[in-house]
Amino acid sequence: MSRRDLRFSSLAEVKSEVLNLQSKGYASVGKWDLSQVANHLSDWISFPMDGFPKMPIPIKILIGIMRVTQGKSLYKKFVLNQRMSTGQPTMPQTVHTPAADPVESVEQLVAMLDRLAAYRGPIHSSPLYGALGYDELVALQLAHCAHHISFLIPVGE
Repeated sequence: MSRRDLRFSSLAEVKSEVLNLQSKGYASVGKWDLSQVANHLSDWISFPMDGFPKMPIPIKILIGIMRVTQGKSLYKKFVLNQRMSTGQPTMPQTVHTPAADPVESVEQLVAMLDRLAAYRGPIHSSPLYGALGYDELVALQLAHCAHHISFLIPVGE
């Protein structure tokens, strides 16, 4: 079984999909279960609204160079394809342990999706992509959600 070709056009679609996976069941064709995916996505949805975690200086410099040289082109490619390369490193604090019951994690993700849908406050610049407007931020989050949720196959597919 391979991952799905999944695309989202709204935050409501993401919410519907994760609730469906939680209620009907799924098979994972990746390394993470639904709780890990939901927690990871919740973290990354919160960062532009609440601020990004501090990074070690060497990583901050490397990401800064990438932002200046490739940030906008990487953003466009990622949002257009709604896929990113698999196995790429991420902030360790956004990698969570598996949970037998994903209810709490899914509830947190649903709350974060609703918060982003209603959010009109300041947006913290992405360390990699730079300053983003609200629509750009939502497009980025939809792509990130599609990437991770594509590894979770609903029962019956």
